Amino acid sequence: MKSKSLAVFFLSLVIVILSLANARSQTVSEDYPLLSQGDFVAPPPPPGYSLNISPAEPAASVGENDLPEPPVLPESVPAATDSVSEESPVASGEHGSADVPDSARFNSLPANIQTVQTRVTPLITRELAGNISRLLRSLETMRSVIDKPESAEALRKIQLTGRICADILGYKGFPPPSRFVASGNDKVLRDRSHDAVEYRFYGDFDNRVNGWIKPVKTVIHSDLVFDGRSRRRTHIRSQLTRSGPITGGFYAYSWDAFGNPWKMQGSLENVFVHDDGLPAGGVLKVYGADPAGKTFALVLDFPVKVHGETVAEKNDTRHREGRRVSIGN
Repeated sequence: MKSKSLAVFFLSLVIVILSLANARSQTVSEDYPLLSQGDFVAPPPPPGYSLNISPAEPAASVGENDLPEPPVLPESVPAATDSVSEESPVASGEHGSADVPDSARFNSLPANIQTVQTRVTPLITRELAGNISRLLRSLETMRSVIDKPESAEALRKIQLTGRICADILGYKGFPPPSRFVASGNDKVLRDRSHDAVEYRFYGDFDNRVNGWIKPVKTVIHSDLVFDGRSRRRTHIRSQLTRSGPITGGFYAYSWDAFGNPWKMQGSLENVFVHDDGLPAGGVLKVYGADPAGKTFALVLDFPVKVHGETVAEKNDTRHREGRRVSIGN
């Protein structure tokens, strides 16, 4: 009799657990529908969007210094007249302008003289160069994560975008995000009709990600929300070119355990990365605002020079007789 009552109790417990799991799955499907089910609605934004960022003025680039004024040009020498006396040095031909032909005289130059603008290469510190390389690795991962959406390492790089921007701008006290770890049982939803992937509570119990990554023609759109412990949350959106030089924009909003928002955002224009991790060309702009409303901005026009690093000299590949030189095969 006792064993029958225990069996009934365990059976009822299993029924309750299955009903709760079914209700949870229905709630999840209602909150995050598939892209193929119609217009996709992004995950609900976390609290803090009602706070507006103060307009951050772009920092002036180092290479935009004003050039000095052009030198004052000498005035034109007046032409000699016929009323010069014979005793004057002009008539005798000594240092005068009467014997100077018109082609050798000073003529009045046009007023709109075009000055040659020289570009000054910005000089940055090694710490800033390292943080810029980290940021570009995160942005590159946003473009390539569509190929390996299950990669926890790639998602961690994306999650740290806001932290890296805070290090670039020099913010102190940025909330460290919880480390993202994916378990073996987690699955990524793939929508082949849109060539997109979706995350629904992907990750372990300490940090989970919800959102989607969707390529549209030559642009990768991503919208990811990382929910960590102690109400810490990171919301990242980006629109970046899928290949070639990086062009587009991104923002990374983070909330600490007290609900205070840290807002980082940036844009890139024709940024192509060199072998050393730094851009070899293009423009990078990074803006930020802390919970107190303190804003910073950084604008860099690449290429740049790193303080303390010597620039390798380029080998002269010109032939001594002016012919073309073949390097390699």
